[in-house]
Amino acid sequence: MLSLLRWISTFFHGSNTSEEISEEQPQDNTRLKSIQGVVTSLCNYYGWINDSILFNVEVISDNVPLKIGTNVLALVEQDEVTHTLKTIKVKVMTDLPEGSEPSKLGKRLCIRCVTSVTEEDVYISEDVSFPLYLFSGAFKPFKGDLVLVEYSMNSGMSNINIHSVSPLSCQDINEVYVTSIDGRNGMVEARVFFTLDSLQIPSGYTPGLYDIVDVVTVDSIQQHCSLRAVSVTPVQVEI
Repeated sequence: MLSLLRWISTFFHGSNTSEEISEEQPQDNTRLKSIQGVVTSLCNYYGWINDSILFNVEVISDNVPLKIGTNVLALVEQDEVTHTLKTIKVKVMTDLPEGSEPSKLGKRLCIRCVTSVTEEDVYISEDVSFPLYLFSGAFKPFKGDLVLVEYSMNSGMSNINIHSVSPLSCQDINEVYVTSIDGRNGMVEARVFFTLDSLQIPSGYTPGLYDIVDVVTVDSIQQHCSLRAVSVTPVQVEI
């Protein structure tokens, strides 16, 4: 019943939601920057990182509660005219990869956006890539996905050495509706993008309009939303 009520609300208000979400999407991946900092101020709906970067609580990955003093990574987009920073995503740094203390091994963490994917490599910029086997997710990355990169700088060189890559976040969303289908692409509850070109589905099943499904999502910068479904499973409905 709750899922049905959510779908009805989405049906009547979905277009407004999509417009609001699309306004948050960066227009140029080259303007994205990853910044490590500390939460210095926090209110009900927004907060500040390092007293200089404003963020809305809706951009926090994994729905992790924040408090003042929490270490975070922020993906921001810089406006070319005003040079102000708009926060795209905030990741709470509660558990660093094992053995990644910067003072000992020089390893660092950053958030990057996937720009393209080949059979063997994943690109996070025009000239920076990593082999697919370094990615720890149980799925193949897709253009727009946000990933957490552990890296170090090669001594005396300008390029970086990537040690590991993982999804920025994964989230299970159960009993939701497929709200639109457009060729090989679609939306779940007008807020989760999926494409049959990169989707795990049961054999013989293709998502259909108004199907009730369980989805696994990751943070991803898409045209009208900030989540992408990496798997879709139909829910058996008892009549």
